[in-house]
Amino acid sequence: MNKKIYNPKMLCAAAALALCFIGSAEARVASGEWMDKLPAGKTFEIAPLRSKDEAKRFAFADAVFAEATEILRNAGSDERKVLLQDYLKERASHFIMSYTELGVENLPEGSRLTVDVHVNRDLLRQELKRLGFFATGATPLAYSPQYGAVQPDTWETLGRLHVLYGLTPSSAAPLELKLDYAGKVWTVSLVDRSAPSAEPYFATADSLDGAWGKVWGKYFGGMNEDKAVTASVTLTVDGWFTPDGVEAFDTMLQEWSDVLDTVSLQDVSMEASGISGHWAVNILDADKLRERLQDYTSKRRLSFALKDR
Repeated sequence: MNKKIYNPKMLCAAAALALCFIGSAEARVASGEWMDKLPAGKTFEIAPLRSKDEAKRFAFADAVFAEATEILRNAGSDERKVLLQDYLKERASHFIMSYTELGVENLPEGSRLTVDVHVNRDLLRQELKRLGFFATGATPLAYSPQYGAVQPDTWETLGRLHVLYGLTPSSAAPLELKLDYAGKVWTVSLVDRSAPSAEPYFATADSLDGAWGKVWGKYFGGMNEDKAVTASVTLTVDGWFTPDGVEAFDTMLQEWSDVLDTVSLQDVSMEASGISGHWAVNILDADKLRERLQDYTSKRRLSFALKDR
């Protein structure tokens, strides 16, 4: 299709709009507060952060958990998400691609550091998959427990792990898990009795959390299909007369979290038919997405196309 520029200012505005969205698509702003000196005689229910580095780590954890919440949408209970937040807190830096310090603000009792954080969404998604969120987001997965010598304080840990990984014990379940502790080493094995040819999963670690995470991480991570994403495509919509239409549509796409996992505006161009926008999207529900696009474009004399990436 031949391109024709009707209004240079309009095209410049469209290009600027695309650059604006591309630049901010992967970033999150987060902050952390710290106190160099504690006020004399003052007590705190939660110990305050004491250094800029601690505040930065807090901001990283906040950004990573916010990204995880966006990926998961409504998957998992509130209790499970609280445990997920604790789990990610100690591992947050692993998911940070880069960051920029935006500034430090002086407060009446301390300072606030604000950072612009780029989270590795793909790596975080893989971790959420290993934790079972995409397989057990709505319904817990049952397994048959075969525990060896378990100490009384272990039951509390098991209860927490059941919630975090979306699991529930059931003697009738085909998945059989064996758990043993000997010589300060935890051993966990998992086998699917409904599939005689299935290879068992096996792991050892010096902590129950470690061995448990390795086994279930292999199980959930090895699933052939990540149910949260069905396709990665390029969405093109054209026919707008002003860049404002592209901006409004992009804002709306960001809110379609029930049908789209990720949305990133790639570029905006001027065509003979008007202004066109091109988005890279990951689709969760293709039928519902097409229905919404058809409804939106038909009322505005726009057209759309979806093409595999």
